[in-house]
This record gives sequence, structure tokens and C-alpha cells, in this order.
Amino acid sequence: MTLAGGVCLLELLRFYAEAYVGIGKELLDLEVCRQVDASENEGKGLPGDVLDDDSQQDALQVIENAKKGFEKLGLKVCVLHANELLYSIHSGSLDMRDVRALHHNMDRELSTHFFVGVPESKKDLYCNPKKGWEEILAKFPSATEDTEEMNKCYALCRYSAAVFHSLLVVEHGLIALGKLLSVTDPKEGWDASCKKLASVVNAGHSQNSTGLNFAFLEQVNACIQTMKLAWRNKVNHASGKPIVMYGSFSPDVTEDIIAASRSFLRRLIEGIP
Repeated sequence: MTLAGGVCLLELLRFYAEAYVGIGKELLDLEVCRQVDASENEGKGLPGDVLDDDSQQDALQVIENAKKGFEKLGLKVCVLHANELLYSIHSGSLDMRDVRALHHNMDRELSTHFFVGVPESKKDLYCNPKKGWEEILAKFPSATEDTEEMNKCYALCRYSAAVFHSLLVVEHGLIALGKLLSVTDPKEGWDASCKKLASVVNAGHSQNSTGLNFAFLEQVNACIQTMKLAWRNKVNHASGKPIVMYGSFSPDVTEDIIAASRSFLRRLIEGIP
């Protein structure tokens, strides 16, 4: 899930929790140190706004770092303000009131962003959505995108969407199975593979010409028919794609469906050459 500029929600949260604090501290330290420098200059009879070489380098680094953070999040006003401060530093006329104003502007612009928290228990699902699915994705690489979306949707508590993508993940495996069963239906997927599999199993062991172990086919057929009855009675097809008809999936039910999807695909891998 991304916002303008390709920044994902989790990156925004990390920025707010980590980088924001770091930039704020650096700006505050710069302000304090600059006040000390100004007092020392005045004690020496020098203008209070004069920056020596060390102070100028420190100020440049702080403001440049802040600018990079602002650019990453698309805080355009803060970027412009930071550029103004960089110009002031180069001209030797840095005003600490502008540093304070930059800090306040950062707070104002960040307040216009909407942040969504990801529970710690689901953080790994969002950050590493392919974890635990490596073996399956190696066999069915076309399922990668739906696997990532399934786990990210679950992490963001979008349970109906997670179930929708879990159906698509399973469908990638069924399409591969359908090819081995010589499915002829032009609309490959759940229906085509399930119908062909059921007909092969119903024909009996002696009529099995698929080259696949018949016991394996019986097990897969039993699993997929149960899954189809339990899940797909809650979905329908629109333009050839399964859609969830209503959002009655609780977190526990969704988690069970995802786990069952993974178990089914692992069993499929065992029987597919």
C-alpha cells in the first residue's frame, strides 16, 4: 500500500517514529549550539550571526540531512524552507528563528499525512510477505504478487481482500495441475481444473492416464472440493476473476484460510513432477 511518491505506509511510520525524532533532535541541537556560538561571538565583539568554519559545516550537514528526509516523504514546503536555510548558511546569515520555524513546519506538514499502524505481531507479514512461501513460489512463481498482497492485506486487517488473494494463490496451483490433467476449457482456473480432476477421480484408478499418482489425485480432489464448498460459496466470478461477495471473514477464519491455502499448495508440490 503506497502513497504519493511511492512511499509505503510502513516507511511513513518508520520515518515518524525514527527519522522524525532524529531530525528534530539535530535541529534542536543546532539551535542550542548556534545560540552558544552567537553568545561567544558577541563576547568577542563579533556579530552574533557569524558562523565559523566548524559551525558552518555542522549546520550544512544537519539541514542537508533534514532536506533528504523531507524529499523522501514529499514534504515540499519543508524542502523549500531547508533550501532557504542552506542559502543563509552559505551567506553566513543563519537565523535560529528559521531553524525553529523549519522544525514547526515539519510538524505541520506531517500532520497532513494519515498514518496507519501495523501491529507488531503482523509486522513480518507486511515487511516479508513471501516468508514461509518460498518453496511454493519457487514452484509457482506466477503466484508471487497475489501471495504478497494476501499477506499485506491480512497485516492491514483487510480480511476479505486477504481471502480474495488466497483464492488467487490457490488458483495458480490449480492452473498448473490443470495443464497436467490436459484441461481443455479455455477459461483455466478453479472451475476448469476442479471439474477435470473430479472426472478423473470418478473414472477410477484403471482409467487414470494423467501420469500422476491416483492416490494423490484423490487427496487433492477431496481437499479442493472441501475448499471450494467452504470458501467459494462466498465468492462469485466477475470478468473471469473471483470476487468476495461479502466481508464476513474474521481474523481467525482468514488466518485458517491462508494456512489451508499454503498446506494445499505444499501437498500439490509433492505430487506434481
